[in-house]
Amino acid sequence: MVAVTGCLHKKQPVPTDHEAFFETEGITRADSIVSEISDTRDIPLMIAVIDSLEKAGELSLAKTIFYRTIGYNMMGQQSTSLHYYYQLSDINVNDLSTQADLEAYVYSYNNYVRMLCDMRRYDRALREAREADRKLRSVGYNSFAIHHDIAQIIGESYLYMDHVDSAAYHFQKSLQGVRDRLKNFKDPLDQRECQKTMNAIAKAYIHTHRYREAEPWIQIQDSIYAVAENHPKRDSVFMDEMKAEISYSKALLAHAQGRNADAEQAFSDYLSTNTAKQLEGIINSNEYLMLTHRYSEAAKNYELLDKFLKSGGYKADLENIGRFILPKYRANLLAGKRDSALRVASLVAEYYDSALIRQKIIDADLLTTVYDTEGKERQIAEQRAELSHQRLIALIVIMVIFVTFVTIYFVQHRKAYKKLNESNRQLVLANERAEESSRMKTKFIQEISHEVRTPLNIISGFSQVLANWDIEINYDELQDICHKIADNSERITHLVSKFLDLSMVYSNVDIETSETVAPADVARQAIEESRILKAAHLDFQLKVSSEAKSHSFVTNKVMAVKALNQLLDNAIKYTQNETLESVEKARALLSIDIKEQEVVFAIEDTGIGIPSEQAENIFQEFVQLNEYSNGTGIGLTIARTLVRRMGGDIMLDTSYTDGARFVMTLPLRRDIK
Repeated sequence: MVAVTGCLHKKQPVPTDHEAFFETEGITRADSIVSEISDTRDIPLMIAVIDSLEKAGELSLAKTIFYRTIGYNMMGQQSTSLHYYYQLSDINVNDLSTQADLEAYVYSYNNYVRMLCDMRRYDRALREAREADRKLRSVGYNSFAIHHDIAQIIGESYLYMDHVDSAAYHFQKSLQGVRDRLKNFKDPLDQRECQKTMNAIAKAYIHTHRYREAEPWIQIQDSIYAVAENHPKRDSVFMDEMKAEISYSKALLAHAQGRNADAEQAFSDYLSTNTAKQLEGIINSNEYLMLTHRYSEAAKNYELLDKFLKSGGYKADLENIGRFILPKYRANLLAGKRDSALRVASLVAEYYDSALIRQKIIDADLLTTVYDTEGKERQIAEQRAELSHQRLIALIVIMVIFVTFVTIYFVQHRKAYKKLNESNRQLVLANERAEESSRMKTKFIQEISHEVRTPLNIISGFSQVLANWDIEINYDELQDICHKIADNSERITHLVSKFLDLSMVYSNVDIETSETVAPADVARQAIEESRILKAAHLDFQLKVSSEAKSHSFVTNKVMAVKALNQLLDNAIKYTQNETLESVEKARALLSIDIKEQEVVFAIEDTGIGIPSEQAENIFQEFVQLNEYSNGTGIGLTIARTLVRRMGGDIMLDTSYTDGARFVMTLPLRRDIK
């Protein structure tokens, strides 16, 4: 907090191209109040004061976002910080009239992009960094993307996305930014921040197993440390933190390279620091202890985990379960402390549901920023307004008819009562259909947004990369980008085709069954269209009985292939192995037989299976038992409807327990009345 808020109060010269833009330095009494409270580390009080100052109009939106997100980040409430980071898009950079407001805006975007990178949202981090850079350049601020922090984050995002050359390019930009900062500012704070950036690059290379590339960045840290050690105003806390980070990175690198003696010496240097003796340092050291099989020491350190999580305000979300609680479980298990491991496993099970819900909320927030959700909500509001308008008209019509009815009833036409009653019933039914139509449209939009977001993210992200003229892309990377754009365009096309099929299902159009085909021909075409033979994770077999080989039947081949294709597609999708431990392939079998004047296609797999109580529910439109899997939940609806219109049926075989088994039957001869 001291490091970041200090940047706002540091007097820095305004660039010449900003002199006409900024009126004053912009540090106010409100900034001083927030800074003084932050020194006490009473974050809840700081948040309360920020709220009061904002209501009083003493803090700009840029500063409010900046201070609030720092406070919530320190309390481990990243989801709340995300909510405020999204408000950065509401700020017009042309309205930032002081340097302090501009710096608050810049540092907020800096922290936002870093959080996205830490959450492994690398494509989103790149997109936000480019957007912030574009906005700031429009007002003459040209140093955002080349600032050492942001350049390091951009490079790290590229590295974890396996764009090594692009990562190296931005890491060099980060290094140049460090050199420029240390040339102009030589305070201990500047030295500490620059060393921290270099350490982040070194650890990124270590964690991606590029050990040779990590070595120069550790050497640069050694140089910064040596200069800081001779500084006349050297800061003992900063020096201790720098030594701890450098020693720990050296230990990880030496161990990865097989230099065990050097690794132990570096780790010993790390343990000698005060930083290593703090809660965060003790928990941090477990990465090295686990790598070197010192499980008992790691398990002992993890006894302090609850205290560490509580002091840091960490929530039980999926990220923190993966970062802290699961490693604690492995440490206890490998250390032979099975009772402790069992307690941790129970804790993971207890936290999982709430963590899943919290992660879903965060994903929904991120999705809101990718799509114009407000635009969609506006469309829905307009639809509702139109529906209300229709209701009002209907009400007026009913009232007019009712008055007319009363007049006619008492004069001469008693029979008009029945007609009016029927008219009223029809109006009510029409109103109900209108409401149901609105509900289905809303659900349809939600399902489309959920399914399309991943390929659109990829297409949008890579398209922006290609459109950015100053990004260097080699031929191999260009080919990879084009391939991914093409694959995801095909995925969207496939989705649109599914919804066209669904519209045909709703239309109740008759399906003509007049083609004489062999059952094996239907199966082979469905296999080819589903590409199940190209599924690397799946061992697929086709089994045709001798009786099926000798028969042909009358049906609609296109629709039969389409229905069978949907079932094969399910076998591909739900046999994906999401763990890394098993190397055994999943299996799928399509068998064809003739039974009781029916052609029977049975598709069974060794996937995740379907509970027997869901045997009918899965055939309803938009139903997905696993809402986090890809898909729209309409494939089985389309398949069963098509088959039933051809006189057959599709059922789930609930007696099969090794995965899922669907049975599709079609009449051997055309016998549909």
